[in-house]
Amino acid sequence: MSSQYITSEDHLPADTSGEVTIQVTNQETKEIFQTRARLSQDRGELDEPIPLTVLRGPHENTEEQWYIEVIEADIDVTPIDDQILDRCIEESRTKSDVVTVRSEDVRALVTYLVETGEYDSVSEAVRTFVRQHLAETRPELLERYVERRTTLEQEDLSRQLIGGDGK
Repeated sequence: MSSQYITSEDHLPADTSGEVTIQVTNQETKEIFQTRARLSQDRGELDEPIPLTVLRGPHENTEEQWYIEVIEADIDVTPIDDQILDRCIEESRTKSDVVTVRSEDVRALVTYLVETGEYDSVSEAVRTFVRQHLAETRPELLERYVERRTTLEQEDLSRQLIGGDGK
């Protein structure tokens, strides 16, 4: 274990309460890795706090002192394949947005939540569950999706404005 970790504010999850997955750098070895951890700005809220420097600002030249309690280091995070992600984004633009679960159990449980007024529709409930699950288990995929989607939209707009391929 390091006696000090560093991360960028870009790697901080929106909700830092409870367990989170975060990318950190070991200040001593400069090793970058993903870890499951608890974070706090108050050292007293963690059982085994280790200093965590959060770099903020456009040039990451502002430091903020946080604390991290590592639960599991070097968690297995599947690398994100940008080509596959780009293809999936393109297909989602042109194909049906209906996602089929094909599970009587899931359909019955989600329908129950709609019937009892917790959600307005089955699709709203499913979108909520998927987003929450991805935010908790694959935050790096969500971040990369936003980056790739933004890049693709900028490229499309640029082609349209300069008279590219006429899309």
